Amino acid sequence: MTNCNQEILKALFKTKELLSDEALLQIRTFVDRAKYQQGGFEDRAGKPDIYYTVFGYTLAFVYDIELDIEKEFTFLERWKETQEADLIHAVCFIRCYMLLLIMQQKQKFGFKPNVSDFDSFLGKIFMKGLIKKVKKYCQPYFELVESYRSNDGGYNHNEKQAEQATVYASFLVWTLYHDLNEETSRLNRITHQIETLRCKDASFANDNSSQSGVTSATAAGLIMTYDKDSDWKSTIAYLKQNSTRRGGFKAASDLPIADILSTSTALLALYMTGENLQVLSDKSIDFINLHWDESGGFFGSIADMTCDVEYTYYALLGIGILL
Repeated sequence: MTNCNQEILKALFKTKELLSDEALLQIRTFVDRAKYQQGGFEDRAGKPDIYYTVFGYTLAFVYDIELDIEKEFTFLERWKETQEADLIHAVCFIRCYMLLLIMQQKQKFGFKPNVSDFDSFLGKIFMKGLIKKVKKYCQPYFELVESYRSNDGGYNHNEKQAEQATVYASFLVWTLYHDLNEETSRLNRITHQIETLRCKDASFANDNSSQSGVTSATAAGLIMTYDKDSDWKSTIAYLKQNSTRRGGFKAASDLPIADILSTSTALLALYMTGENLQVLSDKSIDFINLHWDESGGFFGSIADMTCDVEYTYYALLGIGILL
């Protein structure tokens, strides 16, 4: 079973290695400016936010952006003591702690991972002791995550002990547990009922209240189920139908414009299912580059031209998949 998050990190490293020095400087400057003075990364309102911090820490790790690791640990501890969390923010907290431990080891031993030796780097870093440390420190958040387990075996981010899972919550937990080397049987239990959220047009809806799916949920559903006995070729066809002439992907078939989040998640799913992306490569890279702002960051779409670290993450991911 391919590790989704490792493929994401490899794509981000690939982008870094192939960008010009000038482009890298612009991106690093933007991400550096998004850091909050007391730790963490800012949301779109300029406030520290654990969700945006996941994207900020990831970009800092890959693009060698300096962080005061001890200050960041203090930020997490302060957030832990003062903020209430739901499933999404619990997963974000765990991911932030994991990333800080990895960056701490990277700084301590002077590791400089790249695409070619990334798996070896993770082998050095993700030792059992580190995973045990994550589970011990973040135990309250793992317990919180489990309280959102739905009765069908997946997870629902909207309510605790729901009858049915949502694709979004299940994908968040599935990728997290995959990174923590959980047993395949446990991962399979999460995705067992995801097929019930597949719509007639082969898309995935985030929950059973929707009659048709969206690109991001479809991409997540496809990644979780494509190696099982399912009609994933029809789902691939659905994703491709949402591509536009300019190389982007729309969030849904009835929407008029493409966006960065839908484009990158669709490309990731197509890449992980072995689709040939060569026909999309030039057009999709051009589409993503159209969303690159002079500030060095990326914005989501022509309807939302505010740059942030989340869109910048997804834009760089999309480029790395295509290169």
